[in-house]
Amino acid sequence: MAYALAGSAERKELNMGQLDKDGILTLQELMITALATADVVAKILIAKGLVTQKEFDLKLFSERANYQALLKRLGDSSVDA
Repeated sequence: MAYALAGSAERKELNMGQLDKDGILTLQELMITALATADVVAKILIAKGLVTQKEFDLKLFSERANYQALLKRLGDSSVDA
C-alpha cells in the first residue's frame, strides 16, 4: 500500500507495508498497518475534540471484549478442512 503525502510541496510516496518476494503484504506488516491506522484515527478524533479520551477508552474496552468473545467462540469451534 502506498500513500501520497498530502500538503507537501513535493509529493512523496510512503510505503505502509513491505511486500514479500511474491508481492504479498505479510501478516506482520498488515497487523502493524492496521494497528497504526486505528491509533492515528483515534488520536485525531480526540485531538479535534470529536471524542473524549474517556469515551474512546470505554468504547475500546467494550469492543475489545466483543472481539475476545468472538475469538474464543472461533477457537472453540472445529473447522473442517
